[in-house]
Amino acid sequence: MSEPPASATAAESGAASPPVMAAGLHRSYAGVAGPRLDVLRGVDIAVEEGEAVAITGASGAGKSTLLHLLGALDRPTSGSVRIGGTDTRSLDDEAAGELRNRRVGFVFQFHHLLREFTALENVMMPALIRGASDATARKSAAELLRQVGMERRSGHKPAQLSGGEQQRVAVARALVNRPLVVLADEPTGNLDARTSEGVHDMLFGLKERHGVALVVVTHNRELAFKAERVLQLREGVLEDV
Repeated sequence: MSEPPASATAAESGAASPPVMAAGLHRSYAGVAGPRLDVLRGVDIAVEEGEAVAITGASGAGKSTLLHLLGALDRPTSGSVRIGGTDTRSLDDEAAGELRNRRVGFVFQFHHLLREFTALENVMMPALIRGASDATARKSAAELLRQVGMERRSGHKPAQLSGGEQQRVAVARALVNRPLVVLADEPTGNLDARTSEGVHDMLFGLKERHGVALVVVTHNRELAFKAERVLQLREGVLEDV
């Protein structure tokens, strides 16, 4: 089982909190016609600044559920999640949304780009929502598109881009607000092997460049073992691999 986070001690001593951590995390769902389903049964995890952690496990084990909880997209049945030291239990929906926008970057299996906007405009969007000026958002987005090798495609809309190109834009979008942590859910699960390898290298290269923490949920062993730590979610708890 993964070691419990040193969060409480760090918080009490005034030390900087990890970008994201969870303690005693449980998530259950009420069955429609059957018993209550316990997906997570006491998960403890802390991800340090600049660290990459991969989470593996069988389909249906609760990996995406865990990632959604770590990113404050969902709320646990019990236990706590802290993002940059902020306990998400204390936040209403609006405050949780603001925290996600400022502190967390998301990369999903399906890129979720806005089809009516260009690559540049898609990357700008989180910065504009945060309150950045158009000029500032445009400059940051253009630089990130350059870093992911998409500067020549910045004026193209998602339908004009390949799957790998769309995912590169999604990675740039995840970084535009300089988050503490990027949460990636099967980021190359919809791509062919060659394209996946390029996205893997880019993702971890950007992690190093920006010093951001990275949590990746994946079935891909090659991607998983690029991380400093690999954990397996099994029967609702995390175990070291």
